[in-house]
Amino acid sequence: MASDPRLRQLSRIYNRILETPEDARAAIAAEPGVLASALFHEAAASDDVTSIETGMAYLEGRLEELSSVAGDSTPEIRRQFAAKIATWETPP
Repeated sequence: MASDPRLRQLSRIYNRILETPEDARAAIAAEPGVLASALFHEAAASDDVTSIETGMAYLEGRLEELSSVAGDSTPEIRRQFAAKIATWETPP
């Protein structure tokens, strides 16, 4: 497995071995919703995320870390993440 921690994490998220940044870009481009969901679950589990605003800030930090592989999929990841986190506003 690749020594790049981003590739190891993305391999777990996509449930397949992603050995190169190109592999990761292709996986993300094909299914950006998979990454958006994984990042949403990370944010929801984080003690530092206590609101929609802090959730979006969390996303931006993670996208910055993944910028070299998220590439053109970044707007779609943001859109899908925002749709998920918007449900936090809905009263029970």
